[in-house]
This record gives sequence, structure tokens and C-alpha cells, in this order.
Amino acid sequence: MPRASLLLFITAAVVALFAILASYTTLFASITASPALRTHFLRTMVNSSTLGDVYFLSHGGPPMVEQTEAPPYKAWRKFGKIIEANPPKGIVVVSAHWENDQGLKTGVVVNSNVLNPLIYDFHGFPKRFYQLKFASKAEPELQEKVVGALKEGGIPLSRADRGLDHGVWIPFKAAFGEDTTFPLVQVSLPASANPVESIKLGQALSKLRAQGYAIVGTGQVVHNIRDLFSGKGLPYTGPFLEDTSKALSSSDCVSATLDLTKHPLYKKAHPTDEHFFPLLVAVGATSSSDHIEEIYKGVVDIGGRTVENDGLGWGMWRWTSAA
Repeated sequence: MPRASLLLFITAAVVALFAILASYTTLFASITASPALRTHFLRTMVNSSTLGDVYFLSHGGPPMVEQTEAPPYKAWRKFGKIIEANPPKGIVVVSAHWENDQGLKTGVVVNSNVLNPLIYDFHGFPKRFYQLKFASKAEPELQEKVVGALKEGGIPLSRADRGLDHGVWIPFKAAFGEDTTFPLVQVSLPASANPVESIKLGQALSKLRAQGYAIVGTGQVVHNIRDLFSGKGLPYTGPFLEDTSKALSSSDCVSATLDLTKHPLYKKAHPTDEHFFPLLVAVGATSSSDHIEEIYKGVVDIGGRTVENDGLGWGMWRWTSAA
């Protein structure tokens, strides 16, 4: 090749290289500047062999989204930062506030609405709480994977055109702000009142962890609203919260957590089961080799203040693969 042609070729190659570097610089600058773009970029880089995490969140009520200095709110923010730093391919969530509403005798319901509109399923609050927004979408691909996992696990199912109840969007709004780029699909609690069925639901959904999806249960460790507002006090909150923490950290957390439904204080802590069963779903989705991390545990009153007993029991945990 003539010397002049060689120089021309080298010059063109250098110019092309700098153009490529400039485009990557622009790309990474935009990703760094935008949390949403950064999260989306990291999520697309997740290897399908990465085992998704499992979480349980206490979800609280609408006023907690304004109590930004309260320990539960800070715990939700911590959850959000963990998710953004360890992005799953999507999230499957089971909330205390979607029970059997399809007349099923057994099985669960899967939300088929890809837009995830919000359900303001609470009453008597100021108007501003009914104007809160949180945007998310449910990818059809994830919906079908959820259905497939349930069928493989022998869980009867139906579908419903529904939105996200406050058991999901309240903590997620605090965690992620106005929106999230993660695909998000909600599944109902089992129709059966047998706690074993909630464990089985978690076990069926656990198959999705191998594909990089996170499983989240939202409820409350102690949820006796009647006693909370009656002024009688809740002397059982602290002891039941501590025993729940011990059960989750035991070598056989599935059996130990199931046994809590026979605990002497269980019916005080949970006059009805729906706020405890999402914890069973989460535990059912874990593996015996998982590592458990406590995100937050405490007793908080209606003003968002930490108290010894006279409040609801809050607990939030994360299970990660030991591999």
C-alpha cells in the first residue's frame, strides 16, 4: 500500500475510533445522569443465571409516605437502593390486600392489566392521598412466565384485569419515587385459608428466581388495627415480632414460620391472616442455602414513632442466594 494511502487509512481509523468513544461517552453520561436509564441499563445486563432475591416488606398505610423521617419509610428507601444496585429482570409481588375476589375455592389470581393502574383501597383519608401516583408496567412476557411457574407448581389460577393495591404501591412509591422501569406483576394470595397453600405459592414462584426475577411479599408482622386505635395497647407486638425474627433466622425457617400460626400470640397479632400470609409466600420462595438480611425491624405507632409495644410490628427482610 502506498505511504499516502496508508496514512489516509490510519487517519480514517483514528477518526472512527474517536467517534465510537465519543458515542459511548455520551451514552454513559446519559445513563449516569438518569436514575431510570441507569436502572434499565443494569437490568438489561442481568445474567439469566443470576438467582433473584426474595423480600418481605411491611407496607403500612398512606400517611407513611409523608413520614419521611420514620424508620419504616427509611427502610423502604433502603429496599429501593438495594433493588437499584442489584437490579432484577422484574418483580413478582404478593400483597395482603389481594385476597380471593374471584370466587375461587383454590388457587390464585394473576393480574392481566399491563398498565398497573393504582387502586386506592383505603377510606377516610385526606383527598391528597387519593391523588398519589406511581407508574409501572407488567410485561406480558413476565405475566406468562408467572402463569407458567404456577401451572408447573400445580397452583390453579385465573386472571383478572386489576391494578396495584396500596399494599404494593405505598412501599414501592417510597422506594422508587414516581415510577419504576422494572416489570411488575401482582399475584393474589391463595383462596385457601390454609397457611401451607401460601408456602406452596412461594415455592411455585421460586422457579422464577433462576431467571433473574425477584419475589416480594408485602404485609405486616403484627397487624391488629382494632387494638391500635382502641387505646388498649399492644403488649404482644414486641414479643411476636422477636419470635418472628427468630423463626426466619432458624435452620428450617419454613417450618418455624408456619409454626408461628400456632403461636400463643398469633391471634392477637393477626385477628385475620391476610397480613401474615405474604410472609409465608416469601419464605416459601427461599432456599435453605439463602442468606437472610434484616432491612428493618421495629414497633412503630401511627405517628411514625418508634415505641416499645404500642404500635404495629414492622419487619423487612431480604434473602439472597449463597452462590
